[in-house]
Amino acid sequence: MPTYLKTFLKLSCALPLVGVAPVVFAGEAENFDEIVVTASRRPQPISEVGASISVIGEKAIAAAQYTFVTDALRSLPSVSVNSNGAFGGQAAVSIRGAGTGQTVILVDGVQLNDVSSPGGSFNFGTLDTIGIARIEVLKGPQAVLYGSDAIGGVVNIITKTGGEGFGGSVFGEYGAFDSFRIGGTAFGGTERVGFNLSASYSDTDGISKADGGTEKDGHENYTLRGRVTAQITDNFDLEAFGSYSDSETDVDGFGPTDDDGGNLALSEEYLLGARANISLLDGRFINTLSVEYSGIDRASVSAFGTFPGKGNRFNLDYLAVLEVTENWFVTAGAQHERFEAESVSEGTSQNIDSVFGVVSYENAGLNVSAGLRHDDHSVLGGTTNGQLRAAYNIAETGTKIFANWSEGFKAPSLFQSLFVCSPYCSDPQQIPRTDLDPERSEAWELGIEQSLVDGDVRIGATYFNQKTKDLIIFNSIVGYDNVPDAKSTGVEVFVDAQVGDSLLFSANYTYNDAKDVQADTRLIRRPLHKFYAAVNWTLTEEISTNASVTHNGAIDDTAGARVDDWTVVDLRVAYKVSENIELYGRVNNLFDADYQVITGYGTPGIASYFGIRANF
Repeated sequence: MPTYLKTFLKLSCALPLVGVAPVVFAGEAENFDEIVVTASRRPQPISEVGASISVIGEKAIAAAQYTFVTDALRSLPSVSVNSNGAFGGQAAVSIRGAGTGQTVILVDGVQLNDVSSPGGSFNFGTLDTIGIARIEVLKGPQAVLYGSDAIGGVVNIITKTGGEGFGGSVFGEYGAFDSFRIGGTAFGGTERVGFNLSASYSDTDGISKADGGTEKDGHENYTLRGRVTAQITDNFDLEAFGSYSDSETDVDGFGPTDDDGGNLALSEEYLLGARANISLLDGRFINTLSVEYSGIDRASVSAFGTFPGKGNRFNLDYLAVLEVTENWFVTAGAQHERFEAESVSEGTSQNIDSVFGVVSYENAGLNVSAGLRHDDHSVLGGTTNGQLRAAYNIAETGTKIFANWSEGFKAPSLFQSLFVCSPYCSDPQQIPRTDLDPERSEAWELGIEQSLVDGDVRIGATYFNQKTKDLIIFNSIVGYDNVPDAKSTGVEVFVDAQVGDSLLFSANYTYNDAKDVQADTRLIRRPLHKFYAAVNWTLTEEISTNASVTHNGAIDDTAGARVDDWTVVDLRVAYKVSENIELYGRVNNLFDADYQVITGYGTPGIASYFGIRANF
């Protein structure tokens, strides 16, 4: 048996571990009947989902005192986060070895992937947790429900809604590196109308982005989120939502010094959306029409000039969910998507028109579904992708078995399709490459979960196998090119346990072998091993604690570099002064580990933060 499996099994036997995969609640007890929407684009209990999905709720975010969404995502199985420096550095998320540009990022259903970036990826480095109710992460290719870019999976961030009456919360904290953060949320409404408004501001002197540097690279960020809902009639409701963030980050300059020399990374990101829901046939036929717009306006400022990046995405979406009988359901829809990068070739746009449908059967613990989607790309033409899922729950034994097969595709980004590799490449091209193929993926997974001790303990494992053809990479010869075959195979293992009324322990382990098949080399920045564990212990009614261990295996990096494995321990504590006021604090990197996430970039040593939050 491999050493890493022996180590994990020893830990599992020695400790009452609370695992977190396929579902993660690192700070609140797991509810196996938790309702999710990302897996099938309709409300569905996790116990009936035939696919791997992880969930982080509002209580978990508060207990772990997460500041950025990347902090939360690091706790999830098969999710890797790489950033070029702390505090506002460019942060990329990889699911099961798929690149960050192969993952769809949603906030309230609105896609945020940056259409002006080279790979169409999203920078998680400035994404604050303020106003977030839950994060759902769906793994594996999801082309049928989410179209292009969903080769690796989907990260869906769902913000808070309003409620009757009026209330809210405020917080403020200060800590290491002269870091300051304040924020608050206000919500209210009536039986028919509700609103939620959240805002935060953070500022830090930071650390040097260059590993070993002494000059500090600061970061400043504003975030504003809002959501309004209106129940017009018993069968008709409306909602409108928006989000805005503005960030400024110091960046180290080139050369032997780590002095930033006035180098800055500036970014403004925004989204607006509106959604109408009409319920017919006594609630058995739900129709949803969505209009969504998102964009980014960023710039890299240096002594060489200002290099802008500006893009936007418009989406018009219709979704229908029909309960045909008590056991049969049909989910179908149509979508028009238009995206434009104004900084690419003086403004270039493309669009995709899509139709899709999924048929589901649910009866006596058995849940099966099959789906197809056809996308018509304005440049690449048409493509059709499929999906099959099955889950079976044995109520008498508390056992769930699930299997999933799915396809995905990703069109070349606007940047990739218009890039001219001259004079930078050894075989310079004078015109953009027109023969770049879209990336295509096929994956399957098989998992089992078992409930023990009257549901207080859950254990499980999932095997996944994903193949990607025509992976788009950059090389120094011709620029962007297709790699014939890439492959990720691995296992996710979890154990969840609630010990008494006061102790919740969580852990998960991922083994992921992500390779360029033709070159027989590992894909860069994909760890072979990843482990996370957390314990939440309520000492008294007033005092609660949270401790976690994050281990990231060694990775291969660019230019043949290799980054060693690292382990970081974090500790948090909270004290309720009264029913409405709480003091809290945390120590990150408790044992002052010296490590790198990616080669050449620094990470913080031991750092402490203290704050106060109040509800009203």
